[in-house]
Amino acid sequence: MEVINPTPYVMDRGVIFDRKGNETLVVMIKGTFSFSQGQSQLAEEQLPINWEDQYAGDPTTSGIYLPTDMLPTRPSTGITLKGHAIAPQPNTRRMEVGIRVGNLQQLAVVMGDRIGYGAIDSPATFDRIALCWENAFGGCDTSHDNAKHHEALPSNPVGKGFMAKTSKLSASNIALPNIEHPSRLLRNAGERPTAVGFAPVAPVWEQRRQYAGTYDENWETQRAPLLPDDFDDRFLQCAPPELTAQGYLEGTEECVLLGMSEEGRLAFPLAADRAPTIGVRMGTTGTRSKPKLEAIHFDTDERTYTVLWKSMINVQGKVEQIQNIEARIL
Repeated sequence: MEVINPTPYVMDRGVIFDRKGNETLVVMIKGTFSFSQGQSQLAEEQLPINWEDQYAGDPTTSGIYLPTDMLPTRPSTGITLKGHAIAPQPNTRRMEVGIRVGNLQQLAVVMGDRIGYGAIDSPATFDRIALCWENAFGGCDTSHDNAKHHEALPSNPVGKGFMAKTSKLSASNIALPNIEHPSRLLRNAGERPTAVGFAPVAPVWEQRRQYAGTYDENWETQRAPLLPDDFDDRFLQCAPPELTAQGYLEGTEECVLLGMSEEGRLAFPLAADRAPTIGVRMGTTGTRSKPKLEAIHFDTDERTYTVLWKSMINVQGKVEQIQNIEARIL
């Protein structure tokens, strides 16, 4: 199988089984762009395809900072971000951060470290705070002697500030979150406001797990190892709900990053309008596919973003007959 890629992007492929068990060719094309105030452009270094979720540490106690590219096509474009809140001046204790891409927007309030509810209105000063799920509201409380009283916040089990209903934690000594929703700020011990974040969502967290389907005895005997009948493609989407589009973006949308750089506010357009077309040749036949723009991932520390285009092509059990896969910008 020959891979022909004269585009400036990175391309790779894999083979998976669809819901009916048909061999399906997944073609991934990834473009890396740099941005500055008012503009973005193709980056000199093109990042490789990422084959698995990259966690900050132990997957049971940390979040994802870079999502996998190797999944079936996601049902819409999702926006994720890795970066820091950058204090606009010395002795900053609180600030707003946010991202807007086209009509998608997520805002958050970032505060310095706070220990205990006595310090809820007195955050420490900070220069930079990582915009990761570990710093958002959430967490896992195993303080009770009886394991049946252990709890975790289903939407963010790796965060700060969460207390179980029968918690043995001290409200005066618990670490409070650095990142909160502007309209749902934490006020009292035991509250459970919505966690807000910009990083990818792990597959076992509530936002995605609810779409995973039913894996029961019927599935084991009738469907395994294929996906269950009630599997919902929204499980594949790793972006936070507020940063998940209803359809696919064009790649030319205006972007605004607030509080994630020394400038304070960065605005620029996406430059991912030159989407390639995929051609697959099998024997004497061939097919063309226009891939979907399914993911945009910002790294505000590096001032880059990657876009991921993807096509799924049913090769009808003829993987060995594929002569070449070609990407062209038409």
